Amino acid sequence: MMAFRAALIGCGMMGSAYADDPRIKGVSTHAGAYTACPDTTLVAVCDSDAERVERCGERWQVPARYQDYRVMLEEAAPGMVSICTPDSTHAEILGRVLATPGVKAVLAEKPLALDPAEGARLVSRAREAGVILAVNYSRRYAPNHQRMRDLIAGGAIGTVRSIQGSYTRGCLHNGTHWFDLARFLVGEVVSVRGFDTLREGGPDPTLDALLTFGNGASGFLRACDHRSFSIFEADILGSAGRIRILESGHRIEISTVGDSPHYTGYRSLVVRETGTDGFGDLPLFAVRDLVRCLREGGEPLCTGEDALAALRIGHAIRRSSREGRQVRLPGGGHG
Repeated sequence: MMAFRAALIGCGMMGSAYADDPRIKGVSTHAGAYTACPDTTLVAVCDSDAERVERCGERWQVPARYQDYRVMLEEAAPGMVSICTPDSTHAEILGRVLATPGVKAVLAEKPLALDPAEGARLVSRAREAGVILAVNYSRRYAPNHQRMRDLIAGGAIGTVRSIQGSYTRGCLHNGTHWFDLARFLVGEVVSVRGFDTLREGGPDPTLDALLTFGNGASGFLRACDHRSFSIFEADILGSAGRIRILESGHRIEISTVGDSPHYTGYRSLVVRETGTDGFGDLPLFAVRDLVRCLREGGEPLCTGEDALAALRIGHAIRRSSREGRQVRLPGGGHG
């Protein structure tokens, strides 16, 4: 069976350069994923920075190297395209990719767009064009996170009461990762309250947020200063247990209710399992998932609608922070 022709727009960290970090194990980039997947061939790479695109082309032995993605789309004629450019460029580039004849699938880095209305238009255009659109909220592709979802859905920690977390680097840039994870594990968000505690300023401030879920659970996301450290964590409390997602997802801790080891007659949360695997090769899993959709049909594990829902949550939190009030989200998403 013939391999799908893939092209990469954006040769930065997620596009290519993370592969050169000696501390990262496994496949960590889009270029690496297309190279490792036997069903895809990376036929062209593009970046506006000439030196960066040359490094990427040499690293993955791709001779077709471009600085203008529009020229690349026309000349390389890919069937699959990855978009790994800065956040502010996603919408424009995605719009052009969706209008390119022959493109059947897109894997875009998050966020989908910076404006929800623009994001909604792009999702609609992808549907109308018959292009499979996936957005790389990578934890949906992680086996350890998929297992957490199955455990929660199966009642392993009882009824979910709350999810708490911490993050850095922007309500839209990294915050939407957390909002997508919360939807994936807990359910739809129906209202939010945002707080600008850090006072970072800039186009994408890192905000604190209170969230209310349609199933009655509550959420709280704490904004942290990236100049001190990077962090991405989630702590899900249920009526009969707890799941903690630590070290950006590399470590999972599961607790259930048992007799307290410290006080007779008390019940407490006791750690039953700690896992440190199942969080590698995520770009490869995303590419394989797109190939599955192309060959067999069906939806990707992270759809354009999922990304749009996360974007709407982030914008509602920004609006709430500006207006000093709770903001309700209309309707429900596609979890």
